[in-house]
Amino acid sequence: MFIAMTLYNQQMIKLLLTVFAFVTSIHALEIIQKPISFSEHRKVLTLKYINGHYGLTPKDISITPKVIVIHFTAIPTLQGSYEAFNSEELPSSRTDISGNSASVNVSVPYLIDRDGTIYQLMPDNWMGRHVIGLNYSSIGIENVGKLGNLTAKQLEANIALIAYLHKKYESIDYLIGHSDYRCFEETSLWLERDKNYRTEKDDPGEVFMNKLRSALPTLKQAPCK
Repeated sequence: MFIAMTLYNQQMIKLLLTVFAFVTSIHALEIIQKPISFSEHRKVLTLKYINGHYGLTPKDISITPKVIVIHFTAIPTLQGSYEAFNSEELPSSRTDISGNSASVNVSVPYLIDRDGTIYQLMPDNWMGRHVIGLNYSSIGIENVGKLGNLTAKQLEANIALIAYLHKKYESIDYLIGHSDYRCFEETSLWLERDKNYRTEKDDPGEVFMNKLRSALPTLKQAPCK
């Protein structure tokens, strides 16, 4: 009896989250513009990254998004998180991801605060540097916070934003956590040429991702899930 009730409750939660995602996708979503510095210099650095890491020579930094990648900033405040992306060049402290053709700073189109407020930092069809191997086909969403302390408001905002993006870009097939990125190494979406360029990631956490997947079942999981 207890097991049956637990399964029923899980199914009801999944249904409610799915309904929430649908409702929010058909209503206007409030997104506050908070642009980071993205001059011609940053665009040139981005093109250099694309060429050095992917071997491509596009004329601009526009992308066709196929994957949404969920992150947390590991920084406790909105302003601190924003400042981490605002600099155009990678700070010297980021030795884990520095190297040849890697001087452009990290960036994502969207940043979600603890209270669920959604900020857009750059156009979502420009390539941001946020995930090894998949930058050229993905949109990144960062959440202010760290493993285990993302909020219910952030969950709601992520669901609404992802539903909006999925409707905006029919090309999007996948919803993954940053920790899942290496699942794509044997797929056509993986472009990284340096076999030694990898980092260990645990964001945004499996509990948070499971809730997102339940609410947005039409999006595929990472291939190894």
